[in-house]
Amino acid sequence: MFKNDNILVLENVNLVDMKRNELLKNMSLIVREGIITEIGKYGDLTTPKEAKVLILTGKTVIPGLIDAHAHLLQSGVDDYLKPYAESVFKKLKRNSLLTLNSGVTTVRNMPGGKGYTVLKFRDKINANKLKGPRIVTSGPALSPPYGYFSTKMFFPFNAVLRFLFKKLFLVTSLSIDVDSKEKAKKAVKELDRRGVDFIKTVTTGKFIPFIENDESLKHELLKRGLKEKIIEASMKTEVLSTIINEAHNRGLKVAAHNVCYPKDFKIATEFGVDSIEHTPFGIIDDETFDIMKNKGTYWVPTGFCSYNYINLLKNSNEYKTVMKNVPEPFYTLGEKTLGKIRDGIKKDDKFYSIMCKEIEKLNNEYFPKNFKNALTKGIKIVAAVDAGVSGSCYVPHGQLYKELELFVRNGMSEFNAIKTATLTPAELLGLENKIGSIEIGKYGDIVVLDGNPLDDILNVKEVRYVIKEGIIVYSKESNNE
Repeated sequence: MFKNDNILVLENVNLVDMKRNELLKNMSLIVREGIITEIGKYGDLTTPKEAKVLILTGKTVIPGLIDAHAHLLQSGVDDYLKPYAESVFKKLKRNSLLTLNSGVTTVRNMPGGKGYTVLKFRDKINANKLKGPRIVTSGPALSPPYGYFSTKMFFPFNAVLRFLFKKLFLVTSLSIDVDSKEKAKKAVKELDRRGVDFIKTVTTGKFIPFIENDESLKHELLKRGLKEKIIEASMKTEVLSTIINEAHNRGLKVAAHNVCYPKDFKIATEFGVDSIEHTPFGIIDDETFDIMKNKGTYWVPTGFCSYNYINLLKNSNEYKTVMKNVPEPFYTLGEKTLGKIRDGIKKDDKFYSIMCKEIEKLNNEYFPKNFKNALTKGIKIVAAVDAGVSGSCYVPHGQLYKELELFVRNGMSEFNAIKTATLTPAELLGLENKIGSIEIGKYGDIVVLDGNPLDDILNVKEVRYVIKEGIIVYSKESNNE
């Protein structure tokens, strides 16, 4: 449906060259059948008569962006509480278009309630049968029983009731529970058979990390009815190691979820995980960074989501910014959840108070220090905002520029910030020969911006056109009509 047999020419643009670290002014380029075939100075190229030509004087072009950690099956609020308010396909389509229209032409998708459904959606988009960003996806996450992602954590009932609730709430393939080497090998084999692009797992460490050092909080949660097996659930080291080795033997990379402590971050790094997702509650030591540097481990800190969460709790009016990208009834559900947490903080509820203090410490101390140390050590940093994940960050799809802004605010150059959303994630995905930079022989994935992001990183959100494989898939003019 969206196959491109035509020729697209972009004339008189300023081109951000990701390989040469410079802005090339007054350039033109030609895309034939989805591939960039010519790049040269404006006026030097011969424009084919049959080409579609865009005269873009004063505009800046960057490679199509890559969102390296998103949940397309979720909207960024508590949409799981209304599982039938919107079909799975409609939700995937809406979230994908929000992402695409923001300049993201490739998404690294993480688990959602019906994890295998995304594989079919991916195949349709990648075959140009549907409009959307290119999708590289995991399937269900690998989790210890009752741990993070485990459906046993969400539905800690007997097996029959859990089966019924999983069906009712459409979370039939959120996770695969593994608590032995044998189960780990079997799970990776099944995911490989299903056709996933990479494996998503959790690291060692507790679901609620700050419980580990606070027995009184643990007892408080037990009194409230939270099961001890949920509080104590943690991936076994030998199981994590088996997951990584089995995946690598099958040619699959492994992304490790780590919202725990630096020790768990370090264990995953030592075992050879390909990327670590999120920022730990603590300071990553130099030895861990040295291991990451030597092994080539990527870090996807998803820093903006925790800043956004605290901002929404402190400033209720800020939640209105979510409305644009989150439809009802999901918008109101999220608003109610945030209101409940605000009330808990006002009443000095122990859990909510400690949680918010820890997240503020993450924002004000752990993330800034870890990020700056990672820059000094030359760690491969990749941009993402954890878009879509329900009930924790309230970041709708299409907000990747906010992570880039955070990176620049913490000492990264504008050019390198753009690189965290283009060339570096392309390398993580193993697609650096196809995407991530504007070069001859690569896909014509290009974003046309009204401003220069090297002057102000927020110009990344001033999108004029989004071009994917030579096809204009978003136009500001058409969108405003």
